[in-house]
Amino acid sequence: MEVLLTKLIYIAGRFLRISMFIVSCMLIGLSIQSCSKTESIPPIESEDDSLIFESFHFEQKNNPQFAKDVVFDIQANSLNGQLKHYNYTAIPSFTTNAKSVKINGIDQVSGSSSVDYRKTIVYTLTSDRGTSKTYQIKIAWDNALAHIEFTTEGNVDVTSKTEYVATDIRIDGQTKFSDFEGQAQIRGRGNSTWSLPKKPYKFKLNDDAELLGLAAEKDWILLANFLDGTHMMNAVGMKIAQLLEMPFTNHIIPVEVSLNGRYLGAFMLTEQVEVKTNRVDIGKDGVLLNVDRNYDEPWQFRSSAFDLPVTVKYPKEIDAEVLTEIKTEFQAFEDLVERDDFATTDYLDYLDASSFVNYLIVYMLIGNEEINHPKSTYMYKTEEGKYTMGPVWDFDWAFAFEGSLVHFSRYDRPLFWSPPSKGTQFFSKILTDPAIKTLLKDTWFDFKASHLPELLTYIDDYAFIVQGARARDYNLWSQGNANYDTDVSNLKNWLANRANWMDKSIGAL
Repeated sequence: MEVLLTKLIYIAGRFLRISMFIVSCMLIGLSIQSCSKTESIPPIESEDDSLIFESFHFEQKNNPQFAKDVVFDIQANSLNGQLKHYNYTAIPSFTTNAKSVKINGIDQVSGSSSVDYRKTIVYTLTSDRGTSKTYQIKIAWDNALAHIEFTTEGNVDVTSKTEYVATDIRIDGQTKFSDFEGQAQIRGRGNSTWSLPKKPYKFKLNDDAELLGLAAEKDWILLANFLDGTHMMNAVGMKIAQLLEMPFTNHIIPVEVSLNGRYLGAFMLTEQVEVKTNRVDIGKDGVLLNVDRNYDEPWQFRSSAFDLPVTVKYPKEIDAEVLTEIKTEFQAFEDLVERDDFATTDYLDYLDASSFVNYLIVYMLIGNEEINHPKSTYMYKTEEGKYTMGPVWDFDWAFAFEGSLVHFSRYDRPLFWSPPSKGTQFFSKILTDPAIKTLLKDTWFDFKASHLPELLTYIDDYAFIVQGARARDYNLWSQGNANYDTDVSNLKNWLANRANWMDKSIGAL
């Protein structure tokens, strides 16, 4: 009996050891399998609350765009402060007891590292022991633009394109620009745009003055952009010309405007196209022409070969004899272009080829077809110089609006019309010159590689700055998409598609 009992105990013990071995193997297998599935997930660690930002602020000495230092309120895991949309990029100064401070693994140096605060920014503080703590930036944004306020004499409204109204003018630069107060005259302006509900304006200061960082002069334009839901089409057109280094290209400053205490929405402040030292600086003996079917200047003529409506913007004080001299010189140029063999003539002794090609690139890329009518097609020359295309102007009907009345409707519409209009006949003829074709190809492909990414970045930056004013404008006028991001995305996508289309179109010339 004892022997039997001993054997049973031995068998049971062995069975238990085998069972435990099997169970252990299973547990080990599960552990290995579990580790293989979660090896990319780090263990959860609590933050080290002993790590702190002792101070966090933007010093004016490191950020000249600020009117004064901006101090952030430091809380448990957040840095809270106020910034204007103008100042979305800044260099912070901070003190901390941490060994290192990083954003997305990149070291941050107090008083040196520039940060774009439009993005979600999380600072990670790390100690000597490897413990860490995070702080998220939380910004209360101020999206007000520089504000121009007109108070007319007797609080009368501005109802005429020809009659000026006396007005006080006050500009709040929102610390981005210098404030201004003065006296001026204001009237309406524009052709088709004056008939729209939201009116554009021209104002003339009593004395020359710098406004919002632009060079001192008396005459200024406020573009209403009623048709433009993006509120940046004119800015994009001017930016392209600036990237092409076209002389005398206008600057665009987004602003908000009030008239006699009534808020009118978002506008663009820009220079009047005129011959002045700080505008189109071509000297007192230069000539500024506008080829424009509106044909509404005191001194003007129609060319004989292409029947172009040429208006003389400068000189202002001329007589019939001077007009004849201007017409004769232009006619000599046009007569050469009319010839079947014009490309073999010396017509380029009259025309600056680079300016012509740059002008076409601006108008092709944004689909501004006004060159065909023609309308708002400027050219200038110094006393001894060539005709130079520019300054570029008026992009309300660009971006496929012409012919469709819908912006961004199609990106593959040719610049020149068929059948041709008067402007089409003249300017497209010049493009048939092999030398102009080659120059256009070289200039375009260089621009696309060197500057198109910069242009798209400019659009993002501009959109961020104006988004608050655009929302306020939309509440007044209901133009564009309710979601501003949609308008901006449509603009960028259209430009990208248009650029690819231009590769094929220009490459096939």
